[in-house]
Amino acid sequence: MSKKLPKNIMIANLLAQAAADAAGDEDHRAQFDHLIDGIKSALATAHGPEVVHDRGLDSDFIAARHIAQDKLRMSPAEFENVVSVLNTPFSRVIKISPSGKGPRDLPDFLKMPDDEMRIAFDLRTPYDAAFFVARHGKSWGYSEAQVLKAESELRPLDRARRAKIAEADEVRAAAESARIAARASAGYTATLYSADGTSQPYL
Repeated sequence: MSKKLPKNIMIANLLAQAAADAAGDEDHRAQFDHLIDGIKSALATAHGPEVVHDRGLDSDFIAARHIAQDKLRMSPAEFENVVSVLNTPFSRVIKISPSGKGPRDLPDFLKMPDDEMRIAFDLRTPYDAAFFVARHGKSWGYSEAQVLKAESELRPLDRARRAKIAEADEVRAAAESARIAARASAGYTATLYSADGTSQPYL
């Protein structure tokens, strides 16, 4: 039979544990704030939405979300308020499921637990955010009005995205043409052989 600790020792142990927990919370809060500040700083100097993926800001956001949920025990409303500063012309904080529930057409073993779903936010580009709500919002609990709004936002974003892709293709084609012209002027040639045995010069 274990001996009961004296009351003053029990109190001292509880106080020590409380102090350790408080110190741990401070460390976790510092990590959380560092991640959010880093994302905010990267977005402030960005030139386009590509920064969300190219700089790994979406991954940093997920790390911050896990700290908020598992370590700081933030409420969804508190978390959403803190990360609202990350809504910029190049980024959107999106709640995966407004209802806090997984889609009805997913089997239970694939669904996130309800406590995780309530704080399931992502950082996405405006295009990715609008695409998710427009294409999958109905399954995840978005209203018809929200889905229609996302569809209207998606159309110009998609046109801009396609125009940017076409522009990048033109830049690559021009660079390749310049490279070939430079090789030709320098006298470099090569021969390309096809599967049918024919060949042609390649500059």
